[in-house]
Amino acid sequence: MTQRGVVGGIGGTLGRRALLVDETALNGSAWQAAVAVKVNVMLAAMIVLAVLSQFFRSSNGVIAPEMMAELHFDAQAIGLSSGAFFVVFALLQVPIGVLFDRYGPRRVVSAMLIFAVIGSGLFAVAHSLGLLVAGRFLIGLGFAGGMVGSLVVLARWLDPMDFTRSMTILFASANLGSLLATSPLSAATEMIGWRATFVVLAIVTAVVAAGFFWLVRDEPPGRQRTAARSESLTASIRGVAEVVRVPGLLRILPLIALGYSSIITIIGLWGGPFLHDVHEVDGLDRGNVLSVLAVAFIAGTLAYGPIQRRVGAFRPVVIGGGIGSAALMLLMALFCDASLYVTLPLLVATCFVGAFSVVLMGHGVALIPSDLKGRGTTALNGVLMGGTAVLQIGSGTVVEAVHDLIGSPSSGYAGFFAVLGLLMVAATIVYLATPEPNQRSRD
Repeated sequence: MTQRGVVGGIGGTLGRRALLVDETALNGSAWQAAVAVKVNVMLAAMIVLAVLSQFFRSSNGVIAPEMMAELHFDAQAIGLSSGAFFVVFALLQVPIGVLFDRYGPRRVVSAMLIFAVIGSGLFAVAHSLGLLVAGRFLIGLGFAGGMVGSLVVLARWLDPMDFTRSMTILFASANLGSLLATSPLSAATEMIGWRATFVVLAIVTAVVAAGFFWLVRDEPPGRQRTAARSESLTASIRGVAEVVRVPGLLRILPLIALGYSSIITIIGLWGGPFLHDVHEVDGLDRGNVLSVLAVAFIAGTLAYGPIQRRVGAFRPVVIGGGIGSAALMLLMALFCDASLYVTLPLLVATCFVGAFSVVLMGHGVALIPSDLKGRGTTALNGVLMGGTAVLQIGSGTVVEAVHDLIGSPSSGYAGFFAVLGLLMVAATIVYLATPEPNQRSRD
């Protein structure tokens, strides 16, 4: 099928199944056509936003060696500056839900992106750790509502089946941001420098914010927005406590905090410095290697869905992914100073196998009762981003401490992979007792 046919097929399906609205406001076929076009346009804007968000998450991995050399930073400082993005991302998930209910995702997401524009500009001119952290913090604040806001809008426009399809398209497309943050970012850094690159990114973010505000609508045409139940921040936090009490959910949280964060920390933070310090891979070549890892992660994400459907259960797939990831990380710790012909296949396999987090999140959402789905999904996303923040900040301390203790170029990274592998083992052991969704009542 041609690309045009694929796009048309998606648009036709989404249009046919769009959430029922007041069809008397528009004539039958005209209504379907208008909704199909609007959903496609909005989804395109959401994809661009998601790709840009993922790009910022992963960008430090490529430019870290240049930043460390120019600003005389150690690994701990780089880990702190990178983790700041995820700290604010995690902390804002509950307040953002309240803002969505009161003002709508379109206004909230577009307004928040202004902080990302400021943060990218601040990051570009920063010459101290404090300003770098502040820049990353503001970028994270700006993008904190993008993905969740997009999902809220799609849920209002589409029926459950097509909401799932559109969510899959959005999630799979977002991973292109990790790919763009490898070779393309390396090329841009070589051409104009990392500072000028972030100035350009600030401009791009401003354009994306304007596009989201202009193209996205909170409600389908012909449907009057019903007043959402106004819930205070305190009530929302109490609602999150209800989610935590869902039987079996606590056992899944450690692996949710570690699964995605381990891969994004490898690709988006320590992959670049590891290649530079241990294998002396610089510039565009380093970006090319990281792009291979990003492609492996995307391929794994796309592969795990069919695997889970074929197996017909969540637990065996997640346990296999957790054990496999732990084994590969421990092997990386053992062979960290081996040749690139050994470490690169191990890294590629780690990124592919580590994509099991997509099934893990599905398991978590499936455990949550329908009346808690909204806040439950937000809570799980907060755990995922919070785990990434802790890992990125903590990993910098590990890399620096082990390097100071042993002294070899590979020692700090070997320590990082060893700690990561052991944590993955522990989190997988905790997960073993998690029930399948249809077994919750027995727990």
